Amino acid sequence: MPAISVIIPVYKVEPYLDACVSSVVGQTFSDLEILLVDDGSPDRCPELCDTWAQKDPRVRVIHQENGGLSAARNTGIEAAKGEFLAFVDSDDMLEPDALRRAWEAQREYGADLVIINVVYVDENERPLGTPDFSMFQDEVLDEDAIWQRYFALGEQKIYYAIACSKLIRAEVFQDLRFRVGKRYEDQFLMPQLLHRCKVIVCLAYPGYHYIQHSGSIMAQGSSRNYLDRSEFLLEWCDYFSDKGDFLRAEGLLNDAIQNLSEKERFDLSTPEQKARYSADCKACAAAYGRLARRTGRGTMWLRAGLLRWSLPAYLRFLQRKQ
Repeated sequence: MPAISVIIPVYKVEPYLDACVSSVVGQTFSDLEILLVDDGSPDRCPELCDTWAQKDPRVRVIHQENGGLSAARNTGIEAAKGEFLAFVDSDDMLEPDALRRAWEAQREYGADLVIINVVYVDENERPLGTPDFSMFQDEVLDEDAIWQRYFALGEQKIYYAIACSKLIRAEVFQDLRFRVGKRYEDQFLMPQLLHRCKVIVCLAYPGYHYIQHSGSIMAQGSSRNYLDRSEFLLEWCDYFSDKGDFLRAEGLLNDAIQNLSEKERFDLSTPEQKARYSADCKACAAAYGRLARRTGRGTMWLRAGLLRWSLPAYLRFLQRKQ
């Protein structure tokens, strides 16, 4: 059994793939298997993947029909043999010592999750000044401490949220997978992932190069422009409600409602998207109803009723309160 399975989803990254795989093959920690999941890429990526498998016996290639980033990661999870998993996006790179440092930290503290610090770089590997992740320090935390830091941060909160830049015990994924067909799939996964990790080591070492280029998913505009954001916030609301943190749950719910109120942001040009938007609005009403039952607060029942009537009615109610 290899110590670490590195899972690299591959789709239309021909200019970047060799540099990415080279940075993983060249790690100072060598007890690896490297899974290149070709997600039906229409360029030369399948050929490049096969060439890497011929060069290095640690590389395994899986070719599949295109299913998206989450589907490719899930394929890698199911094929992995390592004790720990590491996800690397195929247009990013690792510093040579990244996995060694993460592995040594895991061994020292018995961690379920090790977070490697990130640095944003441009396509020429030049570090970008923002966001600045130099604030992060070496420390050992639990789930609650991670959430406290996450909600206190701005752009830097991605340090905790992204699946890449992490070493994760493979057992965590026994019944956990990335959500197929969703943007911000890391956020959908984050609560359940953290819940399964009792010991979390955070590293200051900037070992993950998060490359910013125009073709990346994260470069396609604000997350507020996609219904996925309100949908993961609704799931987070239920998660914190189940933990008894009703204040946090209501705050997340109100963020989802505010996002949905910005209706002009969304592409509602198809019946499917219109139905999805309507379902998300109804889900907000249902979430307020669940909070009302758990807390017994009459104001929450009122909000739930107004939301069941219509989102505009609820917004008019809020305006009159101000």
